[in-house]
Amino acid sequence: MSTSMPYRTPIHITPDHIAALREAAPGTCLTWDEDTGNVEAVLPRKAIVPTRMIITSQRGLGELADLYTAQGTEATDDDLAEDLTDIATDWLTTWPEVRAMNLMCEDLRGHLADWCVYLTAAPTIEPHTRGLPRMTDYYRLAGCDRIAEVTVTWGFQGPTRILSYDPIDEARPVADLALDTGGTLTYRAVSDLIAGTVWQALDLNG
Repeated sequence: MSTSMPYRTPIHITPDHIAALREAAPGTCLTWDEDTGNVEAVLPRKAIVPTRMIITSQRGLGELADLYTAQGTEATDDDLAEDLTDIATDWLTTWPEVRAMNLMCEDLRGHLADWCVYLTAAPTIEPHTRGLPRMTDYYRLAGCDRIAEVTVTWGFQGPTRILSYDPIDEARPVADLALDTGGTLTYRAVSDLIAGTVWQALDLNG
C-alpha cells in the first residue's frame, strides 16, 4: 500500500523568500504555485489565483516572529523559512480540497481585492466529516487592523458566516453575521453580496 502524499513536489522556503515577503508591498502573500512548483512573494491579485497555496502574509510572518520573541529569542530568516517549509509541507495533505474551494472563492476574493481588502492569512479548511466542505478566509482592509473571518460552504449552499473583530479584543466581535447565500441568487450575485457585507464589517467608519 502506498503512503505517499498526493503531491510529491517539495515545498522549500528559503531565507531569500522571507526577505522578499518582508520587503514587498502591503498585502503581499508568500505562495506556492502548484503549476510551477515555485515559491514566491506575490501581490494580492496574484495571490488569489486558485492554483496558488497561500503560505503566509506579511502579517502572518510578523506573528510567527513574535512567537520567538515571546519565548525570549529572536527569529532568524533561516528559522522562519524552516518553520514555514514544515507548515506548507503539512498543508499538502489537504491541498486538493483547498484548491477546489479557492476556485469557488476566486470571484469573491477578486471583488474584495478591488476594494483593497486583502487576504491576511492562509485559509483554513474544516475536516470533511459530514455535510458540505467549509473553508474560512481571513481578510484585512488596507491600512486597518480589523480582521474579518469569512466561512463559506461549497457552492455557497449553506449560510456564510462573517465574523469581524479587532485583534486586541477578539472576545468582543464588531460584527457576527450569517448570510443565507443559498436559493435562487446567481453565483456572481452571491459573491457580490458577501463581498459588500465583508467590506461593511471591516470599514472602521461604518
